[in-house]
Amino acid sequence: MLRLRVAPRCGDYDGGMSRRARSLVQRVRDHIGFSVIAIGVLFIVLRLLGVRSTFAGFALSVVITLGLNVGLSYYNDHRARNPRPQRQARGGGDIRFREDERRYDPRDVDIRERAEQRRRGRRDENH
Repeated sequence: MLRLRVAPRCGDYDGGMSRRARSLVQRVRDHIGFSVIAIGVLFIVLRLLGVRSTFAGFALSVVITLGLNVGLSYYNDHRARNPRPQRQARGGGDIRFREDERRYDPRDVDIRERAEQRRRGRRDENH
């Protein structure tokens, strides 16, 4: 008779904020149900659409999905333990507020007025 030991769900946390490291077997147990159900539904839909599939194809799809999910689980745990430092934005924050943060420079007004006059002058010459 085949007996499977199931890890208790209530003991995932060690009392602190961080989770205990999970073994490969625990990760596979966490993801195998999803993999079998998701690939099973996909194969049923494909069968209804007229695509034939074999048990070997089903098993291979479950193994690939399970491998990807377990690998992603390891990657997510690694990123949670070792977050990347946040880079300081080069522009100094939200672009909508950059103009408000600048100091007032009276020369800016003169430069804008002269540029506007030149644009108007060019339009008058071309028309």
